[in-house]
Amino acid sequence: MQTKSENKPALAAIEDLYEMSQVAQILRCSRKTIYRLISSGRLGAVRWGRSYRFRRQDVQEFVRGSLVNHGRAEGRISTQLTN
Repeated sequence: MQTKSENKPALAAIEDLYEMSQVAQILRCSRKTIYRLISSGRLGAVRWGRSYRFRRQDVQEFVRGSLVNHGRAEGRISTQLTN
């Protein structure tokens, strides 16, 4: 039988899981959008019974991957307007 000290890594992993409502609030989108992101494979999720949980790392990676570099976009727009 495991002691409480042996369960600490498992408890830490569970504490780093977000619920669907928390991820929707972080990303400022609907639950339906979250389901679409899961289906498309763009957002990692863990099936937890009948619901999903999201690792903090997966949410952070999704946000980092969604960053837009405005400097490059503005450069393309200005060259397109001058042509």
